[in-house]
Amino acid sequence: MTPQRQAVLDAVRDAPEHLTADEVYARVRAELPRISLGTVYRSLEELVHRGLIGRVQGGGAQRRYDRSTDVHCHARCLACGRVDDTDVEGVDLRKLVASRVPGYRVVGCGIELVGYCPRCVKAGHAEPRG
Repeated sequence: MTPQRQAVLDAVRDAPEHLTADEVYARVRAELPRISLGTVYRSLEELVHRGLIGRVQGGGAQRRYDRSTDVHCHARCLACGRVDDTDVEGVDLRKLVASRVPGYRVVGCGIELVGYCPRCVKAGHAEPRG
């Protein structure tokens, strides 16, 4: 693996949150100042393709990258686009989905909860429902 690709992988794996490509770029540039944004994008896509990191669709067209490739759920903030991992204890998502689509060999699935993160609720960015 190239030093640039390894630095991109390390940035995603070391982050407690799901990073955008721009956020990965900013972190990697601290270590490799000459790296280009294009190299970061290509590296992220290659790492996703290899199954080393996950890709999460954020708000709008924004993609975020996930250090976990295990089947798990996400909660996405409608105001700021933040994505957090969330756990559904005791539920095997693959088995649940596979039982609903007979004949399929399910290799992945995901559940996304959408709402407003605590920071946006506190700041008053959450739209009232009802």
